Amino acid sequence: MISHLPVRPRHCDAQAMMHATRYYEYFEDAFLDWLAARGGYDRLRREGADLVVKASGCEHHSPARLGDVLAVESTPARVGTTSLTMTFTMRRAEDELVAVGTITYVCVRDGRAAPLPAMLTRPSIEGPGLGAGSDQA
Repeated sequence: MISHLPVRPRHCDAQAMMHATRYYEYFEDAFLDWLAARGGYDRLRREGADLVVKASGCEHHSPARLGDVLAVESTPARVGTTSLTMTFTMRRAEDELVAVGTITYVCVRDGRAAPLPAMLTRPSIEGPGLGAGSDQA
């Protein structure tokens, strides 16, 4: 899934470049769009589950600037028993690579790691190259 997100003044430094810490906000917005296509965060919560961030990283390739519209592609990289690792590929005009991020989310219930709900493990989210397996958080 690809989300198109504009770079706004509040995301930029004095040089009109997006501040390094803001990339994670774009990854999270793109993840919420991806999740919405699978039933949404409300459905996840109704099932008694929540997602917390276990690990994250971002590799910057070129600066995002004020006024850019960024295309952020959300791709599941690994689906485990209790966790989901997403890769976010951020491009300007859908061809110039800006950044690549990864975030590992762990499913929790009652403050403990728990199996991912079916909405996040069903075969429809799996694609070529997706590693599935057991990983305890």
